[in-house]
Amino acid sequence: MEKQIVVLGTPPRKKIEEFSRAIKASTLFDSNQRQANPNTLIYRGAIDRLKFHQLAKSLHLDVWIRSIDAKPIQLFVADMEATVIQDEMLDILAEERGIGNEVSQITARAMAGEIDFAQSLIERTRLLAGTPETQLKELCGRIRYMPGAKALLTNLRASGVRTVLVTGGYRVFADAVAEACGFEEVVANAPVLSRGVMTGELEHPICDADTKRAVLLKHCTDLGIDPGAACCIGDGANDVLMLRACGFPVSYKGKPIVQEIVDINMTHGDLSTLLLALDANNTKVEQA
Repeated sequence: MEKQIVVLGTPPRKKIEEFSRAIKASTLFDSNQRQANPNTLIYRGAIDRLKFHQLAKSLHLDVWIRSIDAKPIQLFVADMEATVIQDEMLDILAEERGIGNEVSQITARAMAGEIDFAQSLIERTRLLAGTPETQLKELCGRIRYMPGAKALLTNLRASGVRTVLVTGGYRVFADAVAEACGFEEVVANAPVLSRGVMTGELEHPICDADTKRAVLLKHCTDLGIDPGAACCIGDGANDVLMLRACGFPVSYKGKPIVQEIVDINMTHGDLSTLLLALDANNTKVEQA
C-alpha cells in the first residue's frame, strides 16, 4: 500500500529540497519512492521510522507519514506529562520534598521502558509518603503547558472531536490540566490520603499502559467508530500500546521507543502543528 511523506507547515523551499535529497539517498525505505509535489513523497513498503524522525529533526522539519486510506479523526486521546504539559509533576513534587534525584531516576527508566511503569509509580508514591494534599494542590499552579496545547484542544473541540486525557500521573494534576485545556474526560491515578496527607499507597486499579489502550478502545466503542478514526499522542513507553492501537499515532519530542511507532514526531513546531495534519486527514488523498 502506498503512503505519503508530507512536510508540514511552510518551511523554506531549500530546506524541503535538502530533506528530499536526503530521503532519496538514504536506506530508510525497502522500496522505491517518487515525488508527488515539492512537499510530498510517495513510497511503498516499510520505512525505518526512528531514523526517519531523527532525520526530520536534524533538518528542523515536522514531517508526516500519511496513510492513503486514513480516516477522518473523531477521537483524540492524550498522555499528559511531557506531552500536554512540559514537566513530570512527580519529579517536581519530589524536588520540593528533597528526594528529586531518586524519584527522577525511576521516572526516566520507566519512560524509556527499562522498568515496569506500575511498579515505578508504586515506588515513587511510596517515597512521597507524608506529602500534604495542600502541597499537591499548590503545585497545580506551577503547571507549564506545552506551546500550542490549548490551541490544539480548542480547535479539536470546535471540530466535534471527543477529547480524553489519560495519564499515569496524579488525578489532582490531570483535573487541573483538563480544566485549563478543555478535555472532556480524565483517567488518572490517585494517591491514598489520610487526614489530608499521602500515605504512600495508590488507589487501585492503577492507570498504566493497558489502561490507556482500554480507554481508547472504550471510547471508540462508545462513539461507534473504528480505532483507525482515533488520534493518540504520547511520549514514552507507557503510551506504546495505546499508540499501536489507534489509526493516527503521534508524539511531541517522543522517546526513541515511541518514534519507532508514530506517524508524526513534532520537534520543530508546537502542538498546534498537529492541526495541519488533522485538517488534511479529513480531505481525500489525491494519489499522484
